[in-house]
Amino acid sequence: MARSQLHRWLIAAVLVTGAGVPFAAGHAAPAEAAPPAADAIPFDHTIHAGKYAMPCLACHVNARNSTTAGLPSVRKCMGCHKFVAKDKPAIQALTKLWEAKKAPTFRRIHDLPDYVYFSHRVHIAAEVACSTCHGDVAKMQKVVQVSPLTMGWCLTCHQQRKATLDCVGCHK
Repeated sequence: MARSQLHRWLIAAVLVTGAGVPFAAGHAAPAEAAPPAADAIPFDHTIHAGKYAMPCLACHVNARNSTTAGLPSVRKCMGCHKFVAKDKPAIQALTKLWEAKKAPTFRRIHDLPDYVYFSHRVHIAAEVACSTCHGDVAKMQKVVQVSPLTMGWCLTCHQQRKATLDCVGCHK
């Protein structure tokens, strides 16, 4: 069988039989959140992305140029919060971390297996809205995974957008 025929057959097989199967066992959406770390700061997207309509890329600045979206630095947060909402317990905790030159810990919500290559930069360049994969985060007080991020789910999107279906596009 020629490579292109095999490639089309594999994609069809994944779409038909594996659309709801996670990439690997243990990589489905998390069932329950892990308890927050001692230095975790609660972050409410309904305030920042919702009420104040801050765009995702205002805080997740690495997404434009990197495979990862990244998280904002405490310095970036304190750029506003040294003036705004200083009376809130979460901001007071953030200020203590800032003064101690420590970063808060965050629990990863979206996690792909190590054998999957995903680039936020490529998706932003292709004008894929963040909500396509992450849902309407502006309405989430606490971010949860809304998309299955399975191979079949990704391939369906790639087919609809006429993006690469070549295995090495996502598996390096």
